[in-house]
Amino acid sequence: MDAIVIRAATPDDEAILSDLLSASYARLKGYDPRGLANALPLMSTANPKLLASGTYYVAEFAARAAGCGGWTREKPGTGETSDGVGHIRHFATHPDFLRRGVAKRLLRHCIDEARQRGVHVLMSQSTLPAESFYASAGFRRLNAIDVEMAPGIVLPAIEMRLDLS
Repeated sequence: MDAIVIRAATPDDEAILSDLLSASYARLKGYDPRGLANALPLMSTANPKLLASGTYYVAEFAARAAGCGGWTREKPGTGETSDGVGHIRHFATHPDFLRRGVAKRLLRHCIDEARQRGVHVLMSQSTLPAESFYASAGFRRLNAIDVEMAPGIVLPAIEMRLDLS
């Protein structure tokens, strides 16, 4: 079995990660099909700011981009920061690599790194089907939220929290 290799993403990864995000998010279950279709173009584009952050990663399996995700101190959509709080950002696994431990390994990497950098609480705006994934890593559900992707485009999500201390 090939090992999962995690490396920091760079701006050069934009195209490959946008393809990965598109493949992953197109399969999301539990959403209104029309609402998801409106949100997909916004969700499926790799964020250049995240790619340059140093805390956003590519998980490679068998020398292919199998997953991506990371964390920031900035809250998604607002840029606000709170002392000791980090935010899980834009996680996805390519459908060809589901159930191989890619996302679990990537999330563990992010949790460990955030803890080492003084983060005491990690927040996640989980998609509906990913709630159980985050719960299995110790995140607890806070409440259902609506994430405004753009004016008039809202995606239901679950706000979750993991205490690291």
